[in-house]
Amino acid sequence: MSLDVLEAIRAETDTGALWRLMQRYFNDRGITKISYHHFAANAQAEHAVNVNASGFSNEWVCHYIEQKLYTIDPITEFAQASTTPFLWSDIRALARLTPEQATYLNDMREAGVGDGLAFQVFGPGLRNGYVGLGVDNPRDLPTEAEVLDFQVVAQVGHVRYCELNPLPVSPGDLSPRERQILRWIARGKSNSSIADILLVSPHTVDTLVRRIFGKLGVADRTTAAIQGVGAGLILP
Repeated sequence: MSLDVLEAIRAETDTGALWRLMQRYFNDRGITKISYHHFAANAQAEHAVNVNASGFSNEWVCHYIEQKLYTIDPITEFAQASTTPFLWSDIRALARLTPEQATYLNDMREAGVGDGLAFQVFGPGLRNGYVGLGVDNPRDLPTEAEVLDFQVVAQVGHVRYCELNPLPVSPGDLSPRERQILRWIARGKSNSSIADILLVSPHTVDTLVRRIFGKLGVADRTTAAIQGVGAGLILP
């Protein structure tokens, strides 16, 4: 593996260009299908999974995303718990499948997705991801040496993606009082109840809640609570 590709990844400043760079690297080494999932820290968030795919049929990709098949995909699920890469075709022997997952694998085979390599990549604040690298012919599956190179490149690419797409807020963006109020919001308390608990005026709470919404980029209490959990703003 050339260090040039790692330096190029680290120097990239655009998410789209980073994705194209990763595509070129893997395509040049016989990989015809690339699947990259980025997982948010909070699995309950509406956009908890960001899916990027290349080389798959448009029909399969649309079906996968529209039906939210990433919620049942046993390959990505097992990859999140595995410390070593594995082949897509080995998943039936590696994991205990639900009937729904078995049906998914049958649909995947009928769609002609083929075989490939699966592994996890790691990011800051539990922003981990999944990488799938597929081939058209099983004889073109990567060697052990190539697998290690692919892991290194994918890991560096994932970290760069996280750097280019930071979380909307960090713990330091909210004041201690705002974090305190957000914690009570997450527990279902109204503004008037929070005011009584904190011994401040309802007006003060109303003002701070609006400020919290603005910093989090949300418009309602439920989404504020979800964003707070995902960003590590709500602690026990």
